[in-house]
Amino acid sequence: MEAHCSEPNTKFFITPSADHLRPRLEALGARIGAWESFRFADGERGYRLGEQVTGESVAVVGSVMPDPASLFDLIALERLLVENGGRRPALIIPYLGYARQDRPARSGEGSLGVVVVGLLQNLGAERIVALDIHSSAVFAALGPHTVEASAIALFAHHLASGSPIDTVVAPDRGARHRAERLAGRLLPPATVAVIEKIRPRPNVAQAMRLEGEVTGRRVLIIDDMIDTGGTLCEAVRLLVAGGATSIRVAATHGIFSHDAREKILRLPVDQLIVTNSLPQPEQTRIEVLDITSALLAALSRI
Repeated sequence: MEAHCSEPNTKFFITPSADHLRPRLEALGARIGAWESFRFADGERGYRLGEQVTGESVAVVGSVMPDPASLFDLIALERLLVENGGRRPALIIPYLGYARQDRPARSGEGSLGVVVVGLLQNLGAERIVALDIHSSAVFAALGPHTVEASAIALFAHHLASGSPIDTVVAPDRGARHRAERLAGRLLPPATVAVIEKIRPRPNVAQAMRLEGEVTGRRVLIIDDMIDTGGTLCEAVRLLVAGGATSIRVAATHGIFSHDAREKILRLPVDQLIVTNSLPQPEQTRIEVLDITSALLAALSRI
């Protein structure tokens, strides 16, 4: 049975970073608002709503991508909705970039992720939904009116139709809680193993050792994102050496920088699952789950 929009009275304004979700929102019966952007002679950005929103329940749907223009789109549209009388203004953020920069990793760096969410938190949104945020510190900085939606339930439901999973593997200690949540949702419940990882420099991961039993087991690696694929490659190497009989992978945000997609598809991985939090090109060996209903359900809980 097709689900329907859990916020039928809300009008959604979609930024370019989330426009790939427009067909799914429309299919769920969501009302989509109109807006336009323009440029002044010197290149300065301008934004204009295409309809009245006074007294309307409103929400902006958009991700924070590496390009700062995506963040500015979110800020500008949310401000327009508030200034023009929108009611219960909300932000829905399928992918929150910069959350990895929640604290300085090396001397001279800063907590840019906290700065980014501070800009969003100060906009006056009464409700914020973000999907599988990388950092607990960044989630906390978004404030008390924030709900973190999760792809865990989607993964568990999808995996229920396949062969059982014996062990859920966290590719680093930060992913342990996510692995435990998924393991507890599986039938029968799975055990949990954790890989200890170090990062000698950004985007470079080294798997040091494995805590937990994987010998002769069907395992699933769970993470919040796949970027360059370095963490995943190291995890797979360690699991193969540890005697895992089959390896599956599930990650919420499929970033796939550079040649990551091709590199991962060369690994001895039986199944790779991501969500459509980010646009995903059609690839027969990568399964893409839709998170639109989960985002709307999270919004209705606030």
